[in-house]
Amino acid sequence: MGQYLACLLLFVTTSSMANIYWQPIKQDHSGGHGRQAKQFQLKGKQPALNTTIEFIHSDLESATLEPQGGVVTLKPTGKNNYHALIARQTSADFQGLAVRYIYNNGRPVNTSPSDLLALELGGLQIIPSPLPREHWEYESLKTYYFKVMLNGLPLANHPLLATTALGSNKVVHTDEGGVVALLIPEDFPTITPQRRATPPAELQLFSSLEKDGITYETSFTSAYHASETSWKSVSLGAGVAFAGLLFGFVVNRRLPEHSRRKAK
Repeated sequence: MGQYLACLLLFVTTSSMANIYWQPIKQDHSGGHGRQAKQFQLKGKQPALNTTIEFIHSDLESATLEPQGGVVTLKPTGKNNYHALIARQTSADFQGLAVRYIYNNGRPVNTSPSDLLALELGGLQIIPSPLPREHWEYESLKTYYFKVMLNGLPLANHPLLATTALGSNKVVHTDEGGVVALLIPEDFPTITPQRRATPPAELQLFSSLEKDGITYETSFTSAYHASETSWKSVSLGAGVAFAGLLFGFVVNRRLPEHSRRKAK
């Protein structure tokens, strides 16, 4: 336990507070999956460092983006499947990377998400293995796998800090192949008993490394939803409670008038 707390403290003070990461900006419109413009803000940015932002489409076409007022707006590309929003901050002895994969609807492309994930972004990288399939998305109470790579090579027994915007945090380590298994916690304070009715929360993964005089930092962020098991359980509980109230009402209605009167 002491080793875990020390490792967690080290990450919180040196990684998650310093790493750049993508934070979605809440918008009022309620459009279809991937059919509306999306806005993101780069958090943890260090002004003294060189910053570049790149948007890689699902067909691997790339475009450089310039934030407006600190905000990046992603308009629909008209292409189906996952796209990648990438930010880099660099100096002579520092390489920072922030990656977020975003699903868009549109015309089919000749590439797959595995082609997008196979792109060498350089430096330290957290790679989903694989990305969730369309309409599945990340959910609580499910285990997902991620690779941690440095310049294209897997990092064995390397720590990664997993946090959520709802306050959960955990330090996990990669295996000999550089892969980490992560169980997303069920930490939603309230769950609405209907599919996707509970607003999603943010999953944030951070890692860092110093090698050959260079500090590497990386982040991966994504939304996650309340698990189907959870919202169905809430729905079942509400149904049972309602059935109990209804049964009590029916029984009470069938009792004679004097039996329903309260004793004085």
